[in-house]
Amino acid sequence: MAIEGLSNKPWLLLHGTLCTGAVFEGFLDALDVANSARTYVTLDRPSIEDYRMDFEGLANDTIVCGFSLGAIVAAHFADSIIADRLILFGLNPYADDPAKAPSRHALAQDVQTHGGAEALRTRLSGVFGPDPDTTRAAIIRMAEVTAPLIGAQTQLALSRPGALLALKRAVMPVLAATGTHDQAAPTPQGQAAAQSAPNGQFRTLDGLGHFALLEDPNTCATVVRNWQEALNEHL
Repeated sequence: MAIEGLSNKPWLLLHGTLCTGAVFEGFLDALDVANSARTYVTLDRPSIEDYRMDFEGLANDTIVCGFSLGAIVAAHFADSIIADRLILFGLNPYADDPAKAPSRHALAQDVQTHGGAEALRTRLSGVFGPDPDTTRAAIIRMAEVTAPLIGAQTQLALSRPGALLALKRAVMPVLAATGTHDQAAPTPQGQAAAQSAPNGQFRTLDGLGHFALLEDPNTCATVVRNWQEALNEHL
């Protein structure tokens, strides 16, 4: 049964590095969100401020949902978004670790030289869920399509400030959800994000990794449904 407050509202969706909107499809289908209610933000600009326009003029009942780098962008505007809910999967709310710069540049170079699929093929060891092979194939397909965006996405990841201050000022309910096997954005990072928000909650996605939305979209949907039900009980 559709949960009031999830399926009947518009969604603004921000996907991650080398991802397309396909990363959200199974999850949104499980929540009965109509295709016409889904609006996607493409990460094709190199700085956080470049995305402010995407959050202006939203309907008050919009649910903003981000994954990985998209969650980072959304979190940075948590104090200025006028929306109904903010849902963040695989979020690292801190400024980028300078030690990651060499690997980020190496990935960007490989993508530009060999294409997104080939660059990621040897970098996908940490994939979990009931059918990791299918998940890997989906990740590789997305990477091939989005390869031209890697330059802007790399600069965006490297230059971002921390988002904890913005989350601290958020007025909407915030959910941070992280796979227990997520090595790209480990659970303490999601916990820190949720704890910063005045109305924040953290949920673990048991047995899943960074690509939890693809690994097990039904489990992700169940976690969000349960969170929504808990919010409804307090209304």
